[in-house]
Amino acid sequence: MIKDFEIVTQILTDRARELAKGCSRVFVAVSGGIDSSLVAALLCKSFSPEQVVGLYRNIRNDPKHWVDVKALQAVFGFRLIRFDGDEIYEAILKQLKDCFADCGLPWAHENSPDAEELGFSNAYASLKSRLTTPLAGFISKAIDNGNGRIFGTGNGEEDMFLRYFDKFGDGAVDNNIINGLTKAEVRQLARYLGVPEHIVTKTPSADLHAIGDGHNDEDQLTRWAKQKGYDVEMSYGACDGSCEGNIAWAWKEDTENNVITGENADLSPDQLEMFFRYTPWQVQTILFMREIERSTRHKVDAIPGLERKRLIDEGVVE
Repeated sequence: MIKDFEIVTQILTDRARELAKGCSRVFVAVSGGIDSSLVAALLCKSFSPEQVVGLYRNIRNDPKHWVDVKALQAVFGFRLIRFDGDEIYEAILKQLKDCFADCGLPWAHENSPDAEELGFSNAYASLKSRLTTPLAGFISKAIDNGNGRIFGTGNGEEDMFLRYFDKFGDGAVDNNIINGLTKAEVRQLARYLGVPEHIVTKTPSADLHAIGDGHNDEDQLTRWAKQKGYDVEMSYGACDGSCEGNIAWAWKEDTENNVITGENADLSPDQLEMFFRYTPWQVQTILFMREIERSTRHKVDAIPGLERKRLIDEGVVE
């Protein structure tokens, strides 16, 4: 939890200026959620509000998010672009559906009974997320004489361990100044900076399934855990930021005891209970976080390929 709000704010705004050195304007995609709201607020403190440009991309989103983005803009005064992508989204899907039929490939409509089973739910969510990427690339360069800085909006729990982002969607950013904060700390700092309270206490949701809060982060993470056989409820903590959940707890345990990514990352459940006095529920959280962390490393690792040296060693090229 945050001990000194003034100093934390100063550190983050200094870092924002460092990362945007030489830029006349900076860019952030604002969703109406708490994380992007905090980044927008920090950028407005780091620069003048006129130098900050936010993009709200609407594709089958719950209308309440636009209302929240407008409320945020009213407080901090950044420039705001709204892009409605429904028509483009529908046109892409219509053409792809015909192409799938021509190739004899199965198709599942969004939110249909078959969509989850065939993997289309993830595909639809990825398409929505990735359609923001070309817009962010264009706008960030067009507003800044061809330079462009896209500020990321993922908190530390999501970006550093769960990697709960689309690599080429909301993960396609130039930097991230809040990846050292837990979700609870994001809420605390947002409240301190004057982000509207209803955004601070809002249910965290990427809103990528066109069902509003029916698709929210904690529920999805909990479903993943149970599908993988872990009997645990995943939580970011209290929505008012007064306490942290088990995701932040696991992150801090790894920082101190290296039980997820460090030297103790291969300890068995019995060893975790014996050496660290973890409860069965805490062990389940650690094991799930381990599995997710390992399975999402591809999002942050270098793109795998085949080194030329190997081809030379095999004698197939000179």
